[in-house]
Amino acid sequence: MDGIFVWNLLALVVGVAYLAAIVWVVSLIFRSDELNELERWVWVIAVICFPLVGSIVWFAAGPHPFGIRISRDLR
Repeated sequence: MDGIFVWNLLALVVGVAYLAAIVWVVSLIFRSDELNELERWVWVIAVICFPLVGSIVWFAAGPHPFGIRISRDLR
């Protein structure tokens, strides 16, 4: 029984840390001044639908990977 408890506790800690990282990335997206509203929502949807890949791209390449802009007129 103790081994199961330890694994469940470890899974809980990893799950909470993962969820906290996703919430942190989404909050960074909403606080970014470089994005317009459409770009913000595209990033949020990308991070929610593809949390690992979306978060890695956000941290590695920033809000405009490869200089891609969706629209400059929506600001």
